[in-house]
Amino acid sequence: MSKVRMNIEVSQDVASFLEQIASEEATTKTEIVRRAISVLKAYKTQKGKGRNHIGFTSDADKLDAEIVGILDS
Repeated sequence: MSKVRMNIEVSQDVASFLEQIASEEATTKTEIVRRAISVLKAYKTQKGKGRNHIGFTSDADKLDAEIVGILDS
């Protein structure tokens, strides 16, 4: 797969957070952005099936937290 180089502009807070996460995960900022886009892609796929919540759980029988409205305008 060919790759395209891109430049993005983000706030200082976002840049600092991206740097922190990349450091904690021992990877690059580019890889963190790829992972984030993969999550958004999965969310968009599920939203197309009528599932418009992302959930977090430590127990498969109980939802601990959820995110809604990520791709809403």
